[in-house]
Amino acid sequence: MLWVVALCLLTVTIAVINISLGEMHLSPQQLLKALLGQANRQDELVLWQFRAPGVAMSVIVGAALALSGAIFQRLTGNDLADSSILGINAGASFGAVLFLAASQIGLQLSETVGLPIFALIGAGITALLVFNISQGQSPLGLLLGGVAVGTLLNGLILLIQLQVSQEDFEKVIVWISGSFWNLDWSYIGLLAGAFVVVFAGGLLSLHNSDLLTLGHRGAASLGLEYDKKRRQLMIFGILLAAIGVAGGGAIGFVGLMAPHIAQRLVGSKGRYYLPLTMFIGVDLLMIADVVAANLFAPSQLPVGLVVAMITVPYFIVLMLHQKK
Repeated sequence: MLWVVALCLLTVTIAVINISLGEMHLSPQQLLKALLGQANRQDELVLWQFRAPGVAMSVIVGAALALSGAIFQRLTGNDLADSSILGINAGASFGAVLFLAASQIGLQLSETVGLPIFALIGAGITALLVFNISQGQSPLGLLLGGVAVGTLLNGLILLIQLQVSQEDFEKVIVWISGSFWNLDWSYIGLLAGAFVVVFAGGLLSLHNSDLLTLGHRGAASLGLEYDKKRRQLMIFGILLAAIGVAGGGAIGFVGLMAPHIAQRLVGSKGRYYLPLTMFIGVDLLMIADVVAANLFAPSQLPVGLVVAMITVPYFIVLMLHQKK
């Protein structure tokens, strides 16, 4: 419980730093006045149009990807499982890019609605494909299946990318680099609503999910419907991954790193482990957003690049550890 409180405070602190820093600095006094609606028009514009949307998107995407990673690790029994490694992020990205291409040939659907729908469809189909072709394989075989499918989809994304208009080409570049590509409040509200609905609906699937670690026989002996629970968790994880990718593009490895840090702090019991995982995912993305926006200001790095710089070395260490 202490770790959860500490991370709550850390999250608030990072959010304040994120909002305050930038080309137009906001002091604590200016920030407080802007929050209360007593600041000048410029400060309120900086807060609500430029800084707060990034923080809000970090919360949604970070929580969704981190919880999705924790679910897939529990589902597969593999510490290296993550929606990006399993190819699910690539599937969601392929769906989104396909939507951008389809919009050129007369598909009458706004990006705010159409893109998340296509990302969800792409993530779902990819997950079913990866889990089916890897059925009966070892945990390493599942990862290799995910990497293979993800590589294929990334190749298809490149082919589509070469066929779209210049405007959509730039959108695809932003997407695959891992950025908060749409910070409009209406889109943020849509993703937030989707996350709340999916999270509320998926809470039931998390109940007794710890028993999956006992295997089919062990879990069944304690009264758990093993196959049904796995299906529920798979759907929950896919939906969360799709929401995360719809908001942050091809940001990877958040779902790998956050659960591991949480497990080292409080163990793997769901009561504290899962909330802590979400907080760590949010903090990781907010820190990456701060670095991306300020390291080479006024130029801005893709958030996904900063996340990769932090997490890929950690992933390599985990792989080396598993080989021993």
